[in-house]
Amino acid sequence: MTTLVNAAGADQAVAGFRSRVLPLLFAGYLLNFIDRTNISYAQLQMGSDIGLSLAAYGFGAGLFFFGYACVCVPANLALQRVGIQRWLAFVFLSWGLVACLMSTVQGEKSFYAMRFLLGLTEGGFIPAVNFYITSWIPPRYRSRLNSVFIMALPVAMIIGGPLAGGLMGINVGMAGWRWLFLLEGLPTVLLGLAVLRYLPATPADARWLTDDQRQSLRAVMDSETAASPPAAQASWRHGFQVFRQPLLWGLLLILLIAYAATFALAYFLPLILKNLYHITPLQIGSALMIPNLVAAVFSYLVGRSSERSGDVRWHLAAVCLAGAGGFLLLPSAAVASIAAFLAVVSLITGYTIAYYGPLNAAIQNRIGAHAGPLALVTSIGALGGFFGPTLTGWVMQQTGGEWQLAAWIFALTTLASAALAVICVRNARAGVKPLAASKA
Repeated sequence: MTTLVNAAGADQAVAGFRSRVLPLLFAGYLLNFIDRTNISYAQLQMGSDIGLSLAAYGFGAGLFFFGYACVCVPANLALQRVGIQRWLAFVFLSWGLVACLMSTVQGEKSFYAMRFLLGLTEGGFIPAVNFYITSWIPPRYRSRLNSVFIMALPVAMIIGGPLAGGLMGINVGMAGWRWLFLLEGLPTVLLGLAVLRYLPATPADARWLTDDQRQSLRAVMDSETAASPPAAQASWRHGFQVFRQPLLWGLLLILLIAYAATFALAYFLPLILKNLYHITPLQIGSALMIPNLVAAVFSYLVGRSSERSGDVRWHLAAVCLAGAGGFLLLPSAAVASIAAFLAVVSLITGYTIAYYGPLNAAIQNRIGAHAGPLALVTSIGALGGFFGPTLTGWVMQQTGGEWQLAAWIFALTTLASAALAVICVRNARAGVKPLAASKA
């Protein structure tokens, strides 16, 4: 009877987190993705305005992730010292300011500098969210929660594409691409103020939880993480011992490959569409709403199915196979029609979004609530964000704008990810008794 009460109370607590806390995190990730990827639209004007080559653009786009990787681990150390509220408020305010200052870029060097600085200021967000979720939420709920969180990415592209196309039409006082950076950076500053006021640091700080719900949440968390020492008792040195697990490195390789594919697509797709079909930025943004709508639905369904079935391994493998097939078909779809091209892009975009829920759940479940290791994971993934755009920009520069070779490379690496998922992922519930069968 007590077990059933625990389960019901935990369900209610997690439901409250989804309705009251997740929207703030979702908004943060939405703005995070818009501010890091709006250069894909700005490049349509910015490249010729400041004399930026495709190779330089790809390198600068990827350079963001070097700054990002540098700050992830120290950022989570700072998080533990100052608290989640003040830390996230600082992160939002600082990256919002830098996002606005992207409007002042004058050439290649300043472009590199501002992209690196944007990475430094954004880098503290995702590691903090990962630590926050693993501190709050029991393993059984994480896959679906992560899948809802990652839906911010397609929503950002759905909103960001047409918005970018519209803002770039402004030509008052300065070029449209400069207005794009300035006006899209301001909302992040406002979100920083909202987080400072409304984000509860722990379940104890969540006034909307009852005492029974808090206790139930803790009981379920303890039952599913009994093998790991509590984060508060574990030293950073102890936490990093998780990297002795060979299977964890397989998961990290999947993450690196996914980041590379995701951001190569994000940073170069508008330019590819412009070159293929000679359409305007507003038309590009509107066209890309379709793949991202598909990706949002796909991601939600994958996360929901993964949570209900308790399976992470096969869901992740299937998603990676879909992405590999999409990259393989992309060159032939491009010459068929824009409809065929967008259909295949929908398949790839579905992969770049849907992988996050099961993969992040697998990584979180293997590491636990250890701030340092979780931050290092994000740093490793961020390296993929550097290599993907840099490789794509170099290939396009060397081949006069051709991108097919990069697509085939991503097809092979994503296929390898599917195999790694089968080998390296262990379902969280495999070693845990169902709550209803455990002792009260």
